[in-house]
Amino acid sequence: MEVVIFWEEEGVTVPDPYNRHIKIMLAADKRNVEEITFSHVAIYPHSKTDYHSHDRPELIIITAGRGKSVCDGQETQVEPDMALWVKAGEKHQMINECDEMMKLLTVFTPAYKAKDLLGGILEAARKDS
Repeated sequence: MEVVIFWEEEGVTVPDPYNRHIKIMLAADKRNVEEITFSHVAIYPHSKTDYHSHDRPELIIITAGRGKSVCDGQETQVEPDMALWVKAGEKHQMINECDEMMKLLTVFTPAYKAKDLLGGILEAARKDS
């Protein structure tokens, strides 16, 4: 059994314009979990993710904060205790519209390597800054 203590993980801060803090907890290159990539994401107040897609589905669970999700141009208001299933190829974005952190749990299957997932996220922030 793998035990992951969120507050003990260091994580990576993504710079503006997509300011958020990402902690990848489980992945093939993080605790040797081949089946999924599991992460904790904190989107800073009034920030957002880039509008992007993946080659595999993503489960997004909102645990704190309020805002909206945009998926293939359709906006949906989100709040805690909601889950989003984003299919492979769907362009999506999470937008924090409040003064507190928006916290998400995400799961990818099949798994990404942590270094590959973070590399793409950081590249999008560099490109759009």
